[in-house]
Amino acid sequence: MIRKRVASLDDSIIHRLVVEQIAPFSSTFQPSDATPRQIRKRLDRGVTFVTARGGRRAFGFISTMRRKGELFIDMLAVDPGVQGRGWGGQLLRAAEAYGRSKGCRQAKLFVDFSNEKAFGFYARRGYRVEQQLPQVACYLLGKPLR
Repeated sequence: MIRKRVASLDDSIIHRLVVEQIAPFSSTFQPSDATPRQIRKRLDRGVTFVTARGGRRAFGFISTMRRKGELFIDMLAVDPGVQGRGWGGQLLRAAEAYGRSKGCRQAKLFVDFSNEKAFGFYARRGYRVEQQLPQVACYLLGKPLR
């Protein structure tokens, strides 16, 4: 099941996923960027969807923000124990559907150069490199939302 984030239920799990699944790939990561408070502030700037069985604890999430007719996908992570079962794709489709419902014409996101698995995941779902940003070791990927 995919649902919107409930901070009191989901934020501790999201924090763990950020620290374990996202931060290790970031060349610009600072420990102060991933405190529970900093993550909560970042999530509060947009809409976050989580995967959960029933009303239970989340095991994956995607955070989004809308900017000038574009959907920006900020973070996506799924617990390693359930990766490869389609949850990441479901989260991405939910985020894209949300963007379309809000009038967004394009989705964009950053992927670290070192995160080949994530790059392949997005490429298989129609995301293409729009720009390389060597100063932060990231690609900017984009996809039209039709």
